[in-house]
Amino acid sequence: MKKVFFALTALLASSAWAQQNIDITAEQFNSGAANAELTTLGRQAAASGKRLVVTAPQHWHAQIAARIRAGGQAEIVMKDGFYETLLVRVEDKAAEPAKPEPVAAAAKPAPVAAPAPTPTPRPAPVAEPPAAIEPPPPAPVVEVPVAEPEPAPEVVAPPQPPPVQAAVPAVVEEAPAAAAEAPVVVDPKAPVMLVAVEPGDTDPVRESMEKRYNEGKRISERVQPGSLREGDVIYTAAGAAVIVRRENNRMIRMWLDGTLNLNQTGLSVEGGNKYLVVNRNLTR
Repeated sequence: MKKVFFALTALLASSAWAQQNIDITAEQFNSGAANAELTTLGRQAAASGKRLVVTAPQHWHAQIAARIRAGGQAEIVMKDGFYETLLVRVEDKAAEPAKPEPVAAAAKPAPVAAPAPTPTPRPAPVAEPPAAIEPPPPAPVVEVPVAEPEPAPEVVAPPQPPPVQAAVPAVVEEAPAAAAEAPVVVDPKAPVMLVAVEPGDTDPVRESMEKRYNEGKRISERVQPGSLREGDVIYTAAGAAVIVRRENNRMIRMWLDGTLNLNQTGLSVEGGNKYLVVNRNLTR
């Protein structure tokens, strides 16, 4: 009875650990108070074959992975989070698909006996051709002398008329061909201008960007291009841009209101539509 009780207790504890979610605040993470807890999660996940799904700001990912791997080589899935918190969820790994059973090789057909060769008939005897008859010798050829033609009478040519001066054709000056247009050279330093405004309330661009960069919450603040700061992140879309700024321990989202040159040294291209402000002295 005691063995059954202990086995049931261990099973319930393992199931509860596999379904737990651990929340860690920014203060706990930055002070190191959560290091032991993260190391324990890594050791338990490696021993049980579980997977740890971590949601946290991107600049924390490397530190979190190092602290979890200090406990064991557990499988870790990192997700970006916009808030200064750390959420760890324990999940079961996806089961591998069953391998198909090998199909037995089809039986080889029995060999078919080759048909007996048909005897080749003998050719019929061919009659010999009759002896060739020699033709009679050709008749002798008599050569007939060819008569020489009589000399033709001398023909006196009539006097030639005076030469007629041919008309000199007018010289037509051809206009020089038009010069080919010079190829257009694309300047890699040419400005790429973004004209951004706050989308309307019913604009699908607003709904899409608020859902993607602010977890579906409304963005009400705006900022001019001249007020951008070093470290601001710019996410662009069709005629709009969202600015993500970190102040202390919170993230602020704002709409960009104005014209900005995206091809300048003050901006660093981080992705397809993501730019990082590396110099606050931006040109418009």
